[in-house]
Amino acid sequence: MRVTTIDRYAPRPGPIVRWRIDLTDAPWTTSSVPPSFNQRFHLAGARTAPPGQTVFLAAAFDVDGPVDHKALERSFTALVDRHDTLRCGFVARDDDSGGVEIVRRVHDVSRMRLRPDPPVETATADDAREALRRLLADACAPLGEPDHLFAAIDRLDRSTILCAFDHAHTDAWSIAVVVDDLRMLYEGFRAEPGAFHPARLGPAGSFLAHCAEEAEDDRDHATLPAMAQWRAFFARHRNTPPSFPADLGLRPGETAPQAVDLRRLADAPTADRIDDACRSLGGSTFAGVLAAMAHAARDSGLGDELSLLFPMHTRRTARRETAVGWFTTNAPLTVRAGDDLAATVAATGADLRAAVGLGAVPIGAVVEAVGGLTFVRSDVFMVSYVDYRRLPGAAHLADLDAHHISNVTRADDVQIWISRTDEGLALRTRHPDTPDAGRIVGDFLDAVVALAARIPTTLDPTAHAPG
Repeated sequence: MRVTTIDRYAPRPGPIVRWRIDLTDAPWTTSSVPPSFNQRFHLAGARTAPPGQTVFLAAAFDVDGPVDHKALERSFTALVDRHDTLRCGFVARDDDSGGVEIVRRVHDVSRMRLRPDPPVETATADDAREALRRLLADACAPLGEPDHLFAAIDRLDRSTILCAFDHAHTDAWSIAVVVDDLRMLYEGFRAEPGAFHPARLGPAGSFLAHCAEEAEDDRDHATLPAMAQWRAFFARHRNTPPSFPADLGLRPGETAPQAVDLRRLADAPTADRIDDACRSLGGSTFAGVLAAMAHAARDSGLGDELSLLFPMHTRRTARRETAVGWFTTNAPLTVRAGDDLAATVAATGADLRAAVGLGAVPIGAVVEAVGGLTFVRSDVFMVSYVDYRRLPGAAHLADLDAHHISNVTRADDVQIWISRTDEGLALRTRHPDTPDAGRIVGDFLDAVVALAARIPTTLDPTAHAPG
């Protein structure tokens, strides 16, 4: 899976067909299941976002030959039928207290219709990218019903299937699930037009059930030992979410257009050696890259430690491993640069394992327990790690040339996504497009790559193994 952004995506040109989702005859019911904490937070911000600033996640992959339109239409419909969050939309309405309530509505998929638009002709990769960007901005608006895009670039030799969703419905894991489901559905409907049934894919988990469990969780989290560690983390930061430790050239409350940095961190053989070296110290690849970041920050004069949040999934049952939804929470971590890189990897490995336990505390309960958070920046400094080799359909991702595509919006902090695939390790970094941020973040990432490359040859597990 190649992790990228819409401004860097370079598909081969061809006629782009969009299937509009017609809900005119698809009745809806107001759901008793409220939005999850992540959905409420996301949609509250989306209500005031400028046009074109939608936060979408898109999946794109290739299939042989021209598009079988009927098979693909059936595949898109079956995907929506299979995953309950894709049958949902959200509306904002005034509540009794004078505030705004976000309400979930569920549509009857049996009455939903997909209607293809006339093809949009494109002659170059730039044409195709810009046409897709316009379609994505139009189709994936939050608080719009529907807020998905179903499309394809139809070519004679090899075509591209693309679908996208407002972030309220998906996380990174979901994009891999969508690719795998659509691959199997399309192959099935194309090969057996009258006989294939989507039930052959097996059962999938329910995101609405997850949201209901979250809403019904009445446990007292305030007295948990993990909550004490959350409180201590935010107390050190004066109840402010962590920020990248540098002046990025913006005043408080100011944002800038988002800049994107895409780079390879390590090829496959080097990534394997990094993993082996880190595991010999009781760490992991993620711990090793975080350690390299802490040393890069110290070497760049940004301090001896990095405080951040890292996302982690909440797919705690086998069925939810094949579900589409925003099954993600966060955990806090402070990475301290030790005397040498090996010592930092060993310490970070232990700290990372401990931090995973903190992720069991619902974020809503954390915010309540600390008395609310003060946001100096609208973004939060976070570092994500996803090993796509462990996700559904991993064996097919390279042959499909699968892409995970995000939008470019505005930014005021640094956010980093580490992806592990059969090709190695890659970094996608988001930061404000200011001269200061470009220079500081660029130098920082250069140092991270250089330090990570040294891990296999500089770590001495006998000297730094934990315990």
